[in-house]
Amino acid sequence: MGFVDVPAAAIRERLAAAGFLCLQADSFGEEVYERSHDKDRRYTIKVYSSIPRRALTVRKCGKDAIRVVALLTTPSKVYPIFKSARVYRTGTVEAVLDRMIERAREAYKTCGEHRRRTEGFRVELGRR
Repeated sequence: MGFVDVPAAAIRERLAAAGFLCLQADSFGEEVYERSHDKDRRYTIKVYSSIPRRALTVRKCGKDAIRVVALLTTPSKVYPIFKSARVYRTGTVEAVLDRMIERAREAYKTCGEHRRRTEGFRVELGRR
């Protein structure tokens, strides 16, 4: 499988369809997309898209891969709870987009599992 040039619009559309919003940031760096967990907004999934800000195309071959992480945000700290395997832009455009969404689903599932595991801990300590 060789490198495939994935159109930035295809990534943006697929992430928007899955409920992700592009975070506003400075004019440098890459576009980062975020979605909160439906049952607990402290959990978020972020997709580092490999699309340079204000660009029509993703970075070129060998420059970067799409990355997906899940985070738990508390009043005092942000905890990483999931880091997916990188989504390399190989195969077909559709295959890359499917792998990206699959990694986001894995992150979402991890958030739910982490939430259920820690629920009992918070109850024991008298927190809710």
